[in-house]
Amino acid sequence: MRTHLRHRATGRLVAGAAALALIGLGLSACNTSDDATTDTPDESTSEATDQQTDTNENTDEADDAQTGEAVTLEFWDMAWGPAETYPAAAEALVDQFEAENPGITVNYTQKTWDNWYQTFAQAVGADSAPDVSTGGGFQPFGLQADADAILPLNPLIEQWQSDGTADDFTEGMLDYYLDADGNYLAVPWATDIRVWFYRTDVLEAAGVDVPTTWEEFAAACDTVHQADSSIYGVADGGTPHWTFAQGIAFGSGMFDEEGNAAINSPRELEALEYIASMGEGGSGCINPTATTFTQDEAIEMFNQGQAAFVMDSPSIAPRLSDESLDVVKVLDPPADDQGNKLGVYFVNGIMGYNSTEHPDEVMKFISFWSEHGRDLFLGGASGVSPRTSIDSDPMFDDAPLYREAAEKWGAPVGQPLYALASFGFAALNTIDGDTTMLDLERTLFSGGDVAGAADTAQEKVQQFVDEGR
Repeated sequence: MRTHLRHRATGRLVAGAAALALIGLGLSACNTSDDATTDTPDESTSEATDQQTDTNENTDEADDAQTGEAVTLEFWDMAWGPAETYPAAAEALVDQFEAENPGITVNYTQKTWDNWYQTFAQAVGADSAPDVSTGGGFQPFGLQADADAILPLNPLIEQWQSDGTADDFTEGMLDYYLDADGNYLAVPWATDIRVWFYRTDVLEAAGVDVPTTWEEFAAACDTVHQADSSIYGVADGGTPHWTFAQGIAFGSGMFDEEGNAAINSPRELEALEYIASMGEGGSGCINPTATTFTQDEAIEMFNQGQAAFVMDSPSIAPRLSDESLDVVKVLDPPADDQGNKLGVYFVNGIMGYNSTEHPDEVMKFISFWSEHGRDLFLGGASGVSPRTSIDSDPMFDDAPLYREAAEKWGAPVGQPLYALASFGFAALNTIDGDTTMLDLERTLFSGGDVAGAADTAQEKVQQFVDEGR
């Protein structure tokens, strides 16, 4: 009998191999009970028959494995949505895949975001990596550079290019995980777009028009805070996303065309000084708690009408009250002094591992996961589908703010973090898990030395770049 085990990490991480080992030990203990010394001849014969039956079943399973008919894939999935809904949706999708692909069993494990990269890096180092996983936005670049751990998905992409599936992805999205060696390291299943939202009631109370340029945006923030010192222009907290986005919005970014750090370049430095002009060293229209707030706290501050603007994803609506939803709107991307209207997005991918013994089945599973992403969004996964066939589903039309936010701030307005570079690279993964850019943003908010902080970040980020090459 084939047993399909499901094991999920809650609070602590539980490796699938360890879980199987513990179950195996438990069964052995049960089979060594004292009852074995009092068996009657008939009972012994019956046991022998049962053992022979088990042996035949095991032989059949071994034969199936040798002929490729029985395959087990270990799948590690990150916590992409609420614990009340997302895991159930993901596991239901795994069940559907198994039903449609007899002979392939998928062991589903949900991983937490605590020390997520170390979890995967240690598994790779211990030769216990999963066959397939989702992961951090730049995880495949990091694991490929660190350990040559990622399975290139070129055969799958070539198939999609041949049969037209590739055309279902929004422009440029399928190439997001293409590295400098021409390998497709993952397939995007969700796009995490950063969007600016505003409250019409707060702007109207301060007599401020909706800004259309970044210069007007800063002026609006300042005016709102001057009109009522208890209300701020921007509610921010917990992430360096504004720093990432503003450089791109000014036509630059933290990397140049060769993928080197460009944090202290003239145009990027201008973007950093722009943010700082609204911090404690400037007009003070950014909430001073931005250096200690979480993103959830910043959104709640905005929800309570204590700020005019907040940056978040198109899926912000469930965290806003009905009263807020009546007055919250999506800001059109403001133009910089050269007329550019740009922002930033991140991508969540699904990837395979070089250590797998079943690359064809891994690619089949990745293809299925991509095609059925709608079910994950129904389960509360945050983000926007990179596939037109899914994102055009009418169900998204009823989600407040979602459709307008995705259309206004998605590609081509939205750009990847490495906007000017041709390919993604390993340093992006290090930066994603490091505090360097968050420390820089906090300096901007708190009125510190912008140029000095930029030089410090430049040195550290360039070190990450050099180490990843």
